Amino acid sequence: MQVNRYTRVFRFSVRQILVSLVLLFIARPFLETSLGRLAETVLFTFVLLSSLMAVGASRRQLFLSLVLILPALTFRWLSHLLSLRQNDPLPLICLAFSFGFTIWQLLRFVVSAQRVDLDILCAGISIYLLLGQVWGFFYQLADRFSPVSFLFPGLPGHSASLSPDDAIYFSMTTITTAGYGDIIPASAYARTLATLESTTGVLFLAVLMGRLVAMHLADQARPRPPVKD
Repeated sequence: MQVNRYTRVFRFSVRQILVSLVLLFIARPFLETSLGRLAETVLFTFVLLSSLMAVGASRRQLFLSLVLILPALTFRWLSHLLSLRQNDPLPLICLAFSFGFTIWQLLRFVVSAQRVDLDILCAGISIYLLLGQVWGFFYQLADRFSPVSFLFPGLPGHSASLSPDDAIYFSMTTITTAGYGDIIPASAYARTLATLESTTGVLFLAVLMGRLVAMHLADQARPRPPVKD
């Protein structure tokens, strides 16, 4: 009964993570005001709390998730309440570690699954979106420690620094290999990160599709119990 209860909570949390991430991406252009930044922080909170519910299968995993996620949540709210710089390293590092841990747990869930269902699809999409978020944090860190890591030839009058919105936009266009060219990685660190992200995005989709097809074929080949008249 306890395993079944945890499984239901985990699957519900996976769906929560996906919904929160989608809302975060859709609402981002409308979150430029102070009230909008509050809404963005609330959405980040939903993502992190859903991650905490999803990964806490055992005491060890729950403790590790608390160590990683609670500091990220605390720094996120402090950044909003105290109007800290949005590219301060410590909050970005905490967010990157907490999202990275969530990605790892979702990957384990997808790999260990026996059949394809809605929760597996939600987990796969969530991993992809979380990868974009994590690399967005990496780009902000690169721009913080190596100024002018990015050029903006397609955005005349843009400041030389990379904003959080710019970082997520560049990250998602990189992981999807869209590459519109309005933001260009200039430093060696930024170019290396962009290369790793585009490669990770392509390989993840290929491996995920292969895994889903293999699970579906294995499920179809599994013997079914006879139907009683």
